[in-house]
Amino acid sequence: MSWSFKLLSVNGIPIRIHITFLLVMVWAAYNGFTLNRADRVQGVAFMVALMLLLFLCVLLHELGHSLVAQLFGVHVADITLWPLGGLARIARMPQRPYQEFVMTAAGPAMNILVALVLSLAAVAWFGPDEMLALIASPWLLYDLIGDMSIESLWLVLIANNVLLAFFNLVPAFPLDGGRMLRAMLAAVISYRSATSIAAAIGQSLALLLGMAALLAGDLFLAAIALFVFFGAWQEREEVRTRVNLHGFTVRQAMQPVGMRLHPMQTLSDVAGRIVNSSQEAFLVVDDDRLVGLLMRPDLLRALRKAGPTATVGHAMRREILRFAPGDPLIRASERLGRGADGVVVEAGQVVGTLGPADLARLAELLSAYPDALPRPS
Repeated sequence: MSWSFKLLSVNGIPIRIHITFLLVMVWAAYNGFTLNRADRVQGVAFMVALMLLLFLCVLLHELGHSLVAQLFGVHVADITLWPLGGLARIARMPQRPYQEFVMTAAGPAMNILVALVLSLAAVAWFGPDEMLALIASPWLLYDLIGDMSIESLWLVLIANNVLLAFFNLVPAFPLDGGRMLRAMLAAVISYRSATSIAAAIGQSLALLLGMAALLAGDLFLAAIALFVFFGAWQEREEVRTRVNLHGFTVRQAMQPVGMRLHPMQTLSDVAGRIVNSSQEAFLVVDDDRLVGLLMRPDLLRALRKAGPTATVGHAMRREILRFAPGDPLIRASERLGRGADGVVVEAGQVVGTLGPADLARLAELLSAYPDALPRPS
């Protein structure tokens, strides 16, 4: 994923941090510097440590989803931490509703588990009487948090894990509660109908949240409302696409091979040849041997950075997805990443290319006219 770098791997799952995550650290340091005038160093250290630990809790949340997904045989591409939270890229939802429910519930369950462990440690640390007094007297808890001490850091982590768990249980796509609602509905109605209902509920709640954010003048709340609204819309569209493509094969969506390139061709030569072409993926062949794939975005990026004298071999992709013409489109779509195309191979020969844009065009046509293509028996 662009603009992100790999931090580590957990059970084969790459953990990435988006570059914009650094803005959160800068914001945390600034707040610590301004809030604690008595000891600015302590304030900065407290806020930075708090942000890092909070995002560790977000990572544990996403790992809860991902590790259970792996138990059900679902591939997890990676987990990326963003300023507004984490995102696990899962190839597909489990096939059975109860599996989706369990996989989704594993995220909030992980946060509840963390909160319980931290709470037991806090009872042992502060003593049961002081913990009960803090719970019964919220102003005492507020005063303790304001101290920016290790004790207050511990209590903030407990509170935020509880909030993270219950916020995600709100029945609104793309939050976990919306997915759990969809899983329960899918047990009695079609998956597409269940998704539409859960998405409509999510968007309705997002609109209410957005109006509350406007009245309160809260930009952060408004950002959450937008995230929920468009997340619900995207989920509904993705499911609609999968339903439309069900039963079709790669052969019915692939594009002909078209123009072939040589790795030693200059980018300026290629640019001149494709001016009037709508082709998105170009085979790079050397002595009739496929050595790479050049995507139009890769060409444009290389022209800007390396210049027109750079060669195709400099810009092409050497790792190429390969499909058979008879592969189900649904399975092919799970393997295709954003901005990545693959080649279709039959009897050892490349007979076409396949990319996300091809799937989107076919799904759009089938949405308007379901009988445009015969479904294979």
